[in-house]
Amino acid sequence: MLGAHWHDQARYDYLRNAIPAELGWEYLRRNRRYRDEQRACADLSPDDPAQAEFARRWGPRFRRRS
Repeated sequence: MLGAHWHDQARYDYLRNAIPAELGWEYLRRNRRYRDEQRACADLSPDDPAQAEFARRWGPRFRRRS
C-alpha cells in the first residue's frame, strides 16, 4: 500500500467496533495473493472447480455486486 497512511489512527477508527468478519475482510483485501486469486476466479461459473479451490484455500465467499 504505497502512499497509504497506515500510521494515521483516524483512518482506522471505523474498526474499533468491527465484528470479526469485518476484521477478516480488512485482512483479506490487503493480501495480494488473495486479490490475485479472486480476480482470476471472478469470471468463472460458481460450479467451476477453481471456485471450490479458492473457497477451500481462503474460506469466505463474497458475492459479486450486481
